[in-house]
Amino acid sequence: MKLSKLRVPLIPVRSPQAATPSHSRPGDRRPDPPEGGERLFCSKPFTWFEVSRSTREGEVFTCCPSWLDTPIGNLDEQSVADVWNSQAAQDIRRSILDGTFDYCNADRCPHLQTLTEPVQRVSDVTDPVMQQIIRDRVVALPFGPRAVNCSHDRSCNLSCPSCRTELIIETDRRDQISRIQRRINDEALRDAELLYITGSGDPFGSPFFRHWLRTMRRADMPKLQTLHLHTNGLLWTPGMWESIPAEIRGLVRYADISIDAATEGTYAINRRGGRWDVLMENLRFISSLRRNGPLTWLGISFVVQENNFREMRAFVELGRHFDVDTIHFSQLVNWETYSPGEYQRRAVHHPGHAAHDEFLSLLADPIFDDPIVFMSNLTQLRAAPTSG
Repeated sequence: MKLSKLRVPLIPVRSPQAATPSHSRPGDRRPDPPEGGERLFCSKPFTWFEVSRSTREGEVFTCCPSWLDTPIGNLDEQSVADVWNSQAAQDIRRSILDGTFDYCNADRCPHLQTLTEPVQRVSDVTDPVMQQIIRDRVVALPFGPRAVNCSHDRSCNLSCPSCRTELIIETDRRDQISRIQRRINDEALRDAELLYITGSGDPFGSPFFRHWLRTMRRADMPKLQTLHLHTNGLLWTPGMWESIPAEIRGLVRYADISIDAATEGTYAINRRGGRWDVLMENLRFISSLRRNGPLTWLGISFVVQENNFREMRAFVELGRHFDVDTIHFSQLVNWETYSPGEYQRRAVHHPGHAAHDEFLSLLADPIFDDPIVFMSNLTQLRAAPTSG
């Protein structure tokens, strides 16, 4: 059977934040081999196409840049086809197939820590496309991206300190963003089954993404099964929802709401410019879309830091209240918004932090054993001993 004729399944998405990491080089900590030493496989570099602005406008990655920070090309300068099978893309895929994972950061990747899809033991891979890729060591792919993540516009209605130092609406990059977006629409969505908007800002707070959502045509994305919206939720009102064409609304099956707090006071600090009462009202509306459709998955996310880690238990209760499918906790990453000293003061997951042992004790709470809780790249810390 020809590889190009087989259908590639959607990748389960855990909605990491995406912004501007400092580039590390191959040689970051590699994944520990699973029990028995069996080789691991990750399907993401064979399916994922993330358009970002990491160090340069229009850079493309085969994973979240925080987990695998080597770009494979630039969509502002190259076609989708040239980027997708570039030498860098093939080198990354080869490192997966030989089991070295040379380009991956195991300290940050939650799937390497938890052995959850898209990471699997080779013997557990059942998808026929991936089996053939492994067997024939295919690195130049005869099909296009199956999952497209649009993180090329940082425009947002909030200016959260963990992400940026000021409010960003990228009107000065209008021509460039529009050019990249047209290339995605015209070239990257032909084979795509999942479209993710956005890991870099807000789909409703960005005038570019908002316009795109209102003018999308189903004919341009014939194989698309899921449109995943990652948003702060503050502009997701019934009126905003109705402004999107019905045929596109029907594709919105995944939604992830970034919150980073469980109380109004902490929310005002961590989601600068946001209003807790508006969020609660909109969460009621969004959760109704999960109950009645078209949503089939709803998650809320929480970047853990010094000023909110004591609210983690309350955040689980908040998620239960709104009947979400996943409550996602993750490490604080410095997207060059903090000085090194300020980041160390905030990063409670680091062993040198004054409250680190208290944080480890909190992680032992059975509330985090709830199946809807995903500890992401904090997973290994749950097994770490405390000094007390």
